[in-house]
Amino acid sequence: MYDLTQFSLRDMSECGLVLRHIGKNTNSTEEVSNRIINYIYENIVSENTQEKSCVLIRMFQTIPYEKLTPGLQEYASKLLNNQSVNPNLKCLTLLATAGEKPEWNLRQKSSGHKAIPLANKEAIAKIPMISRLIQQLGLDPGQVLEADPNLLTDLEQKMYNVFYVADALGSPYIPAQESFVIPFNIKSVIGFGGLLPSGNMFVVLMFLRVKVPRETIDLLKPLALAVKMTLLPFEQSQIFSDCQTEKISHKKEINKDKIIEQLQSENAALNHLLDVSEKSTLIQSERLEKALAEQQKILEKLQTTHAQLLHTEKMSSLGQMVAGVAHEINNPINFLHGNITPAQEYIQDILELLEIYQQQYPHPTTEIQNKIAEIDLDFIQKDLDGIIGSMKIGTERIYEIVKSMRNFSRFEKAEIKQVDIHEAIDSTLMLLDNRIQAKTYSPKIKIIKEYQELPLVDFCAGQLHQVLMNILSNAIDSLDESNNKPIPIKVRKNYNQIKICTKVLNEEWVVISIADNGFGMTEEVKKKLFDSFFTTKPSGKGTGLGLSISYQIIVEKHGGKLLCNSQLGEGAEFIIQIPIRQKIFQVA
Repeated sequence: MYDLTQFSLRDMSECGLVLRHIGKNTNSTEEVSNRIINYIYENIVSENTQEKSCVLIRMFQTIPYEKLTPGLQEYASKLLNNQSVNPNLKCLTLLATAGEKPEWNLRQKSSGHKAIPLANKEAIAKIPMISRLIQQLGLDPGQVLEADPNLLTDLEQKMYNVFYVADALGSPYIPAQESFVIPFNIKSVIGFGGLLPSGNMFVVLMFLRVKVPRETIDLLKPLALAVKMTLLPFEQSQIFSDCQTEKISHKKEINKDKIIEQLQSENAALNHLLDVSEKSTLIQSERLEKALAEQQKILEKLQTTHAQLLHTEKMSSLGQMVAGVAHEINNPINFLHGNITPAQEYIQDILELLEIYQQQYPHPTTEIQNKIAEIDLDFIQKDLDGIIGSMKIGTERIYEIVKSMRNFSRFEKAEIKQVDIHEAIDSTLMLLDNRIQAKTYSPKIKIIKEYQELPLVDFCAGQLHQVLMNILSNAIDSLDESNNKPIPIKVRKNYNQIKICTKVLNEEWVVISIADNGFGMTEEVKKKLFDSFFTTKPSGKGTGLGLSISYQIIVEKHGGKLLCNSQLGEGAEFIIQIPIRQKIFQVA
């Protein structure tokens, strides 16, 4: 069973194999034609409903008038108004038919298509489907009416094709719209055929209740060759099953030239069948490879989207936690920071009062003198102001860290607003300060800032922090990796540094450059840098999503550019170009 809406290469091969051998033990062209038509009619079905797809299927062949049965000669003569008929006149003859209505299953019951004389080109033009098929075969109607013997062998070995009408309703090539196409809900019409060595043309026409996709048509071409292979043995033998006078005695001398001609035709048809099958296989392979590639892209995109959703969910939870922690820290820090200045003033007043006491009572009691010595009053007076100053600086730093945490926690808010790039960079550096400071295995990372005056830019603030965090973290990772190499003296001589530069490129763009003096990367790594799940870090230390998400944020969501310049042994520089003003379509 074959479903034309999803006809496959295997279906083509299987159907073609059956059609090529279906003529075994048959005695006439009509008999083998009936087998072909009945096989196709019974086996082309809808996979879902198991309903036959063909409303009507027929097989025609052009046959010289003199080889028609007396009944068909009389029928053709009436169509010609009983005029004198040339014995070699080609008649488009119905050899086999099958369909839904009982009268569609016997050729003798056809009312208008038993044997149509093709007297001239005008007669062919009146049969749009046949005319169209002749055109698709690359033939001139005159060659069908009377083929040039000098060209016939070459023509018949090359000519085969498929006639295809995707939408039968309203098509100029499909007649009987009101009486046939509409009542029987004909969706598509397919025909295939070709030339035989005798110059006669054969055609199989299928009127279908299903809409056949264009991809199926290429797979039907080999069936035209399979049918031709089946018809070839009957070229010089009996045409009609009920005409005994056509039978050729096996005792008659066999025409060797005809046998050679038939064998040549069979050989050519087999070669064409092989060529078409190979081409069909290649086409199907290309489609399969393309489909697999598309499926792989979809799978990768789904995996990336899934990972990004998980990453976003984690970041959202982290952001909420950070925001909560920042809020809880902010209140007591504000309390402490706000009371340091009054406390400093009170202490200063007490120290001044103590000094007046010392001036007014230069000779205190022994107990007071012992206490002054015990607490080292002079040191306290000198150090107390420094302690208060340190406390003030500490609370200010905590306040800045809390501010940075609050800025970072805004990433889940995706609205576009005007953002201060320098503030975003400084806030990110504040959060990364612990990683920047010196450790036992690496020196402190020197941060070099070269800021030009920048306008506020349209951006999702939290997403900008996320990009900066990803790129700066990668720079620190690269420097840490450099420090872990077994060359500590070189590390001490070449201080780790990250250089951050900002500038206005023009009236529409600003640029952020973040460069480190780590080991850099190879060209191969650089090509894959922004691919999802690509990472050079050890397992468990990187997801391979940081730069991919950064690229998506900068390029896809904000219409910017994210570039990387790097060579092995010469560090890496990430360049972020951001449009100052966003267009609606870029951030949708």
